[in-house]
Formats: sequence, C-alpha cells, structure tokens
Amino acid sequence: MKHGTETPSAALGAEILNQTIPGLLARKCRARPEAVAYRRLGPEGWSDVSFADYVQKVVRLGASMQAGGVGRGDRVCIMGDVSPEWMIADIATISMGAITVGVYFTSSPEELDYYIEDSGACLLFVGSATELAIAARARKALALNQIVVLDPGWQASAEDPANALSIGDFLGAPFSAPLEMLAEWADRAAPSDIVSLGYTSGTTGKPKGVINTHVNLLGGALANLLSAPDAYHRETRVAVHLPLSHIVARVQSGCFPLVSECVPHFGASSASYEETVRQTRPQYFVAPPRFFQRFAATIVSHVNQGTTAERANYRLALTISRRVLKERQTRPERSDPFLAALYQACQEQVFTPLLRLVGFDQLRTAITASAPMPADVMTLWQLWGVNLKEAYGQTETVGSNIAQNEDWLPAGTIGAPIQDPAWETRVDENGEMLVRGPGVTQGYWNNPEATAEALRDGWLHTGDIVEVQKNGQYKLIDRSKEIIKTINGKTISPTQIENELRGSPYIAEAAVIGEGRKYLTALIEVDPTVGFRWAQEVDPAVASYADLSASARVKELLWAEVHKANRRLARAEQIKDFTILPEELTPEIGVVTPTRKKKRRAIAERYAPLIAAMYDDSETELLERALGKKSLKSK
Repeated sequence: MKHGTETPSAALGAEILNQTIPGLLARKCRARPEAVAYRRLGPEGWSDVSFADYVQKVVRLGASMQAGGVGRGDRVCIMGDVSPEWMIADIATISMGAITVGVYFTSSPEELDYYIEDSGACLLFVGSATELAIAARARKALALNQIVVLDPGWQASAEDPANALSIGDFLGAPFSAPLEMLAEWADRAAPSDIVSLGYTSGTTGKPKGVINTHVNLLGGALANLLSAPDAYHRETRVAVHLPLSHIVARVQSGCFPLVSECVPHFGASSASYEETVRQTRPQYFVAPPRFFQRFAATIVSHVNQGTTAERANYRLALTISRRVLKERQTRPERSDPFLAALYQACQEQVFTPLLRLVGFDQLRTAITASAPMPADVMTLWQLWGVNLKEAYGQTETVGSNIAQNEDWLPAGTIGAPIQDPAWETRVDENGEMLVRGPGVTQGYWNNPEATAEALRDGWLHTGDIVEVQKNGQYKLIDRSKEIIKTINGKTISPTQIENELRGSPYIAEAAVIGEGRKYLTALIEVDPTVGFRWAQEVDPAVASYADLSASARVKELLWAEVHKANRRLARAEQIKDFTILPEELTPEIGVVTPTRKKKRRAIAERYAPLIAAMYDDSETELLERALGKKSLKSK
C-alpha cells in the first residue's frame, strides 16, 4: 500500500488545519465522551482513561494555571519522564492559551536555566523528585514563583526548594462542566497561535527554540499519519516511549488521538521502553534506528540460545524469506503461490513467535527516522515480516515531508516526497533539501538571525544534503555543517561511513573523526547486548563494559568488521584506525541527544585524548617546535 490511500481527503485535512487543539479535543469529547483517550500501564495491567475524564484533567489543570497567574502567551516549562501527567500538562497549557516549553528530563541545571531564561518561562512543571533535584540546582528555576511536581505521590521535604509545590496543592476543585470551559478556550484560540517552543538538540551549536503553532502540530500529525491510513477508521495502539519533550512523541500522544483512532499507551518510564512496547504490542511504532537495533539484538540472541532443531528451523525459514523478499523488491509480474504458502507457514511458526518476544507481532506500521538505518538491520526486519520503512523529519518540520511510500524498499534512502499537496520538497543547486508545508516552523524564538537563515522565500532550508536517485527516492548524504574536510582537501560525509560501520551486529555507534586531519579514524561504541556478550566469549578478561577498550583481542576482531565496511567505501573514506570507547554514548553524559543524534563537538571534547592517540602528530609537532610553540601533547 502506498501513502495517500484511504487517508482523509484533502478537504478534510484542510478543515483540520483550520481547527485548534482545544477545539478538536472538545469535538472529540462531545462526540464520544466514553471513548478511550489513552491507557497507562500499572501493576495490574492497562487502565483506560476516557475522553470525558481526560478533558476534566486538562481543564482542571489549565484553570489552576490561570488562577496562579499564567496568561495567554506565557511560557510554561515541562520537564519530566514519559507519563500521562506530562501530556496533560502540555495539552492544558496549550488549551488555556499559554505556550509549552518541553525540557528533556535529564537536562543539566545549566541547560534548564538556559531554557527558562531564553523562553522567559513563568512556571515549571517537573515530573518527579528526580527532576526537582535538578531544578533545585538551577538558579532560574529557583527564581520562579512555583515549581509544580506532577507526580501525585510526591510529598515535600525540608530539603526541597521553597517554591516547590505538589500537584495536589496546585490543583483547584474539579469542574462540573469542563467541556464548556474547554469550548470557551477554543473560541479564544486561533490556528496561528503559538503553542510550543521545542528546543533543537544542539548537535551543531546552542539549542534554538523552534516556534510551532496549532497548524504546525496538527499539520505534522496529518503528515505522519499518511503512513498509517487505517488509523483513521480502526483503533491503533501507539507505544509512547520517546521523551515527551521530543516533538514526535508529543504529536503522537497529544495530537494523534484528536484526528484519528490512535490510542497512546504510557508505560512506567522511557528507560522501560522495552517493557512498554512488549505490553502495548503496538500497531503503529516510530523510533530511531537504535531502538530497532536493540530489539533485533534481543531476537537474534534468543535464536542463538535455542536448541539445535530450533536454530535449523530458523535458518530454513530465513532462506525461504530471502526468496520472498527478493520477489517483493523486484516485483515480478507473477508471484510463486507455492513460495507464498511456504512463507506463510514460516511466518506463523517461526517469525511471529519471535516478533512476539519484543511486542512486534501485531505491527501494521513501522517507521524509522532521525538517522540512517544500517542495511543489514533493515533487511533482518523485512525477512522477519516487518514492513519497516524509513522517513525523514526535523523538529522544524514536526512531520515527515519525506518517507518511503512503497512497501519492502531496501535500506539506503529516506523515501520520496509525501503525497500531500499541502507539502512541497525540492533540492537546491548545492544539494540541500528545502521544504514548505503546514508543519514547517515559524522560526526560532529570540533568534531573528537564525530564523532568517533557515526560512527564506517561504522555504525551510533544512541543512541536510540529499541526492535524488533514479527511482525518485532521496538519499540523505549528510548535514551541510557536518561535512568533514581533510587536510588533503577531500570533502567527506561521516554519516555514510558511520552507517557502514553500524552494519556490524557488534557496533552500536561510530563517530568518524578527520576534520583537518590527514586520514579518517573512528570512535566505536560496542553494542551493549550482542556485542558485549560476543566480547566476553572472545576474551574472558572482559567483565564489564569498561573492559572492552582495554581488550586487544576484541579490537583485533573488530578490525575485521571495520575492514568489511572499508571494502564498501572509497579509498579516502576508509577508516585507518579506531578506538573502542570505554563507555556507552548516552544523553546523560552530553554526547548524544535523546534520539541518539551525535553531538560531534561534545564527542570531540570528551574523547580528545583518545582521538589524539590515533594520529601521528610528529610532523605537526616538528613544525610547532620550529615556530617556538608548545605541542598539544606537552600541555
């Protein structure tokens, strides 16, 4: 099935874009008050929350904010882990006319101060005592009138900030007619009102506050749902697992239910995403490649631990599936019915039980975005029967303007422009992708220079370099600001090289180094599941993750994986040396974003000694000494 079939008509899409979030929520509640708005996972399983209850929660919190002095257009920060309370605070803020500022829940006190100061926020919601402890060390947070803790079980202690308040103490009395209040708020709202500041990940500089309106969020939701047309007429389970400060998670939880039959499912936390997905058994799932890699590693590990007969059955099923996938991708005029019957048996007896292990046995729509998907990982999912597709989007577009619009396409492209006349995509003479459409941001908060650079003549300049293939599919080459220029004058895309390296089941991530250098090297993060177990098998001295970097045996065998990648690369792109990182790349140490995008400057600073050790700087040091300078290594 291609995008655009069975989706709402262009007229209905235009009608939705003339609405507002509180208006759509009121309409949904009025039409079906007892329908399920969302579900949350507790000790006894899933519990349903109806639209009537949802509206009561939203209006009660929004009215309490008004009573506390928050006005239309004021900014409200929300910092917390994945939870329904985060979503309710978001929709309440938007509904009463204020602007949500999403803050990632492990932000440092300094980062929180930056978001509060840059946005001019007047109120801070924190999810729990964990985030409150961060706010307690943030000067700007302590200067606010109130910090409200969303966790209903939280109780203040003497060590907590004086301006901290429990959600129970902050909330006013329940409303007898919440729908009427919501309708009043909707009447005051306009589709062009600003509702959100979503700060960029800061991979190429200081985070910028992306300005979004009702139209932007709803337009992004409609664009993303082009990949799931059946979500408009049948209940579709969505696992909410990404941090809600991320625009994709906010749209999935807050906007999808307003325009479709999607039902968000909230687990305990983002850290327990595997359990959330397993319990949800989602029918719609979008995640960066790293999540699909982790789930694939779980399945492969299970297969490897099976009996001899089970492994033999799996290998036979995989052989049959390869023939089916080849047929699906070459699309012959006539398919083989006997092969189809064999594959069906393999699916039922081998692959579906494996998919059930991770909760993917009922997936109807599976999308990966935010980074290139390693070809081998993509192929594995397709062999297992998951029609995984790649897509492209930014915080600045909310939705995907590019997506693979055909089934069973191989990895390597991000797709083609979506089939929606409201969106336009083109490529300029430098290869940069330009976009315009209903999801495109209004600009950057307090940053007219960055706004003028990004938005020109009605087009968003994405900063991403692409190539359009003969079949119309777009291939993402790199961010224009992340192209490496070696000392030899070669211009190289690190993303393509890193993607080849991540094709190894043992490599979770790689960061290519080479700006201003004579040759390319890489920092390699070993996969903490499959890779770590493999390392322990080849070197018994590896007892912890930190031991990997000191293992000569592990490095020796990883060279074989690097050589495989090098064989697929041009000579100037090949890795001449690499270092195994002694730790996982996590947002907590500041080197990747919550969606695993690399912060290259932070990586270069944190691992500067490891990088320096991979280069022979004798020639440079000789010239520096000739000029009377101290060498870097002597400092």
